[in-house]
Amino acid sequence: MRQGALPAGLLAGGLLLTACGGSPTTAGTAGSAPDKNPYAAYESLTGQDRTDKLLADAKKEGGTLDLYTSNTDIQDLVDGFEKAYPGIKVQAFRANSETVLQRALQENQANKPQNDVIDTNDLELRALDSQHLLHAYQGSALDGLKDAAKGLGGWTAERFNAFVVGWNTNQVKKGQEPKDFADFADPKWKGKLSVEVGDWDWYASMHTYLTDEKGMSAADVDALFAKIARNVKVTKGHTVQGELLSAGQFAVALSVYSHTVDKAAKKGAPVAWRPAVGPVILRPNGIALMARPRHPAAALLWTDWVLTAGQKVIAESLRIPAAKSVPGFKDPIPPGTTTYALSKSAETDTKKWNAAYDALLRGVPAAG
Repeated sequence: MRQGALPAGLLAGGLLLTACGGSPTTAGTAGSAPDKNPYAAYESLTGQDRTDKLLADAKKEGGTLDLYTSNTDIQDLVDGFEKAYPGIKVQAFRANSETVLQRALQENQANKPQNDVIDTNDLELRALDSQHLLHAYQGSALDGLKDAAKGLGGWTAERFNAFVVGWNTNQVKKGQEPKDFADFADPKWKGKLSVEVGDWDWYASMHTYLTDEKGMSAADVDALFAKIARNVKVTKGHTVQGELLSAGQFAVALSVYSHTVDKAAKKGAPVAWRPAVGPVILRPNGIALMARPRHPAAALLWTDWVLTAGQKVIAESLRIPAAKSVPGFKDPIPPGTTTYALSKSAETDTKKWNAAYDALLRGVPAAG
């Protein structure tokens, strides 16, 4: 869940910490790796031996896992995990991704880390990783994951969010579905489009796709987005965006999550996103072990489960799991649809894209 653009300095990870008195040098504080690996006793174990040891030690730790997350479907995973391991209780703090990042950074800066695992968006995870607050997962579960879910540093993708163009089927009739993103520059869409206020990473990825893959000049892309911006209303939060789309407050959401639309449609809302308007932007959302967990055995037990059996729970939540194969899962993205990974430029030029998206939406009215 994204609610508002994250300040670029905070996302980079350094400004918040250095503002508090320079880079920490004490071992185990934010900005430095801990002296000891809290997971060392388990990382050489595999199979049932590993699970048995983790479960026994997790109970000795107090039978608790502290989880920070921005996942709106986290309760499905919590329920599944606690059913699999009834002796372990998950204490989940859920908020938007920016709040999750701020809380983790601030607690570690104060040398009082409170969580064992974090589950949030890729850019926030990269910010935490840059401060040496994460510990790279090592386990056989990696073998079952898609290549795009691995090799990300201190975190691992557990699912992928798909940014899609969604529409209200009462306002966009069958046979009149949008076909090309550039069509949204047409004045006929005035007041009928929506974007989410914090989706600068989607904007960066669309901009990069149009220049690098479609061969448009940066100036032409800027001009296209300027025309589209004249037609849009702004929402805050993808959940709200989905609700307003279902209610017909606008006809089309340009940057809505596929699972938001699919869940609403499943409940009978007049919304759809297929046939898909390319490209579908795929953003990895991940899970990470904290470098200084209070409950390391429980943290590993949770991560092992989420990346294996928990993938079926993720799929049942109409999300796109990170596993190569999940029983019963049908990819929601139709064959032949153009997909595009979150732009690398969004990771390295956060200040630039934050500012550009903010400027694009300045003066744009709010929806609702």
